[in-house]
Amino acid sequence: MDDNNCKKALSGPDNKAMARTSRRGFLSKAVVAGVAVAATAGLAKKTGDLIFKEDHQKAYIDDLTQGDSVLASRQYIVMTKEEKRDLLKSLFEFHKNPVA
Repeated sequence: MDDNNCKKALSGPDNKAMARTSRRGFLSKAVVAGVAVAATAGLAKKTGDLIFKEDHQKAYIDDLTQGDSVLASRQYIVMTKEEKRDLLKSLFEFHKNPVA
């Protein structure tokens, strides 16, 4: 085939088919896909933030009231001298020969 026949063959619908598979067509599809993925990720993050939003003040107050009730139920008990001696003995033994 000579140049004129090649140009005639590519001038019709085949030219559009080649344009779709060209580098420019690929890049435009890649850009559109990238924008779609980024938009979907952003939308998913915003939706997740709205659905799973935690009330930090309520969580703090709940933790505080539980801790206060535990502390209120405890009593101060004085250790005997024997308990102190045994505790110090075990502490010094562990310090000389640590298990871990």
